[in-house]
Amino acid sequence: MAINPTQTHHSILFAAVAVLAAAFLVHRIRIYARLRNVPGPFLASMTDLWMVSKVWRGGHYHEIVYELHQKYGQVVRFGPNRVSFADPETIHQIYGTHPVFPKAPSYEPMKILAGGKEIMSLVTVRDEKKVTGVKRHVSAGFSQSTWLKQEDQIDDTLDLFMTQLRAHANQPISLSTWLTFWSFDTLTTLAFSESRGYLTAGRDLDNMFPSGHQRLIHWRAWAHWPTLEALIYKNWFTTRIQKATGPLAQLAMQRIQQRQKEGKEAGGRDLLARYLAASQAAPEVVSMGEVLGLTVSTIHAGSETMATTTSAVLAYLLWNPETMARLEEEILGAGLEFPPQHADVEHLEYLDSAIRETMRLNTSPNVAERTITSPGADIGGVYLPGGTDVSISEKCTTHDSNVYGANPDNFRPERWMNIDKMKWAEMDRVSFGFGFGRRECIGKHLARMEMKKVLAALIAEFKIVPAPADMKIGTDFEYVTLNVKLEPRNG
Repeated sequence: MAINPTQTHHSILFAAVAVLAAAFLVHRIRIYARLRNVPGPFLASMTDLWMVSKVWRGGHYHEIVYELHQKYGQVVRFGPNRVSFADPETIHQIYGTHPVFPKAPSYEPMKILAGGKEIMSLVTVRDEKKVTGVKRHVSAGFSQSTWLKQEDQIDDTLDLFMTQLRAHANQPISLSTWLTFWSFDTLTTLAFSESRGYLTAGRDLDNMFPSGHQRLIHWRAWAHWPTLEALIYKNWFTTRIQKATGPLAQLAMQRIQQRQKEGKEAGGRDLLARYLAASQAAPEVVSMGEVLGLTVSTIHAGSETMATTTSAVLAYLLWNPETMARLEEEILGAGLEFPPQHADVEHLEYLDSAIRETMRLNTSPNVAERTITSPGADIGGVYLPGGTDVSISEKCTTHDSNVYGANPDNFRPERWMNIDKMKWAEMDRVSFGFGFGRRECIGKHLARMEMKKVLAALIAEFKIVPAPADMKIGTDFEYVTLNVKLEPRNG
């Protein structure tokens, strides 16, 4: 009997498709089975497209996961290899130091590549040994005592900030925008001993702020599909044509080259001098490329977070006038001189509590996942095999009434006051404002110093009158709009 070539080809093609389909089905079943003991949407257990589709349609990761916990309980599976916990007691297990679980692949989309090489950032590095090595050489430069040696530089930008605000007194202004100018100028002054000039100009001189925000948006959009992000944005071709040409990177490169030319690689008191000193001491750990990356990422991350958080503190205070009145009473009664010194504002209890309460309520929009190391680990009584990506639902833990008492959704700085030390320590640990464990924010001392100084200065100098329709905090703390009128207290 004659063999029909066309029919044979069709049979081979059908068999190949059937084999591929069977292999795919077996693969999906194996993925489902490895975490079948963890509840969650069935479709999410089979593909990350479940979460990706929700985020790309405008959903917010933390809101989505929070709703899943309300439906499924303390442990929920929201991806084939992703598990979230709502129990505050699991924080130290996931983000602690014994054992150390590395950051998950969801951090890959946040990385910046130039010339095929990664631009160093302590936020995105997933190699724990590398992070340990770098921190060993730079952490001392982030201590409170070190920043206090530069307090005069912080005061200089604060003085210019207040001068500009006085010039705009008694008229509607975007205080959140001015706080952004202040925070960037402060960080560039601390980094290079010179301001970027945003406060003087009163505007974004080089389109700095949209570029930084877009980077964060990109991360949040692609965190749940890092493999596709890498295929599109980090393939062989694109990584070799990308250059670190952003305005801040250009400024940092110019300053590094200038100091090398002048023979001032180290010995100064600013942040760049400390990074250069670390590179001189251990060039195999902190290369010049890493000096560039660390400088840029420190300024970007620190300034954006600072401006947003400070604006949010003021927004919550203005939404709750009784809390603003109490803070005004504390600050005006402290007899502060201008500029307020850290030693004078550090122990203002209500100011500290208002900052902590704001950071508690405003969940970070980022995906803080860790990967369970082999062979696996017991987290909160649930055994998870090695390779599983785990995280905490910050909205669940920071709104837990067992930790924060009655009405945890309300802004109430008083909840941090008049409590015993153990309870305060528990609340501080669970609030997660600066992260936890080995990856805790290295700049937390500077952040608290700056926020306390600028808030004390603002409230001592002005009566802040809100424009309620124009005050808004974006979902997941993405942005803060703070339009107000500043009325000088001394006429």
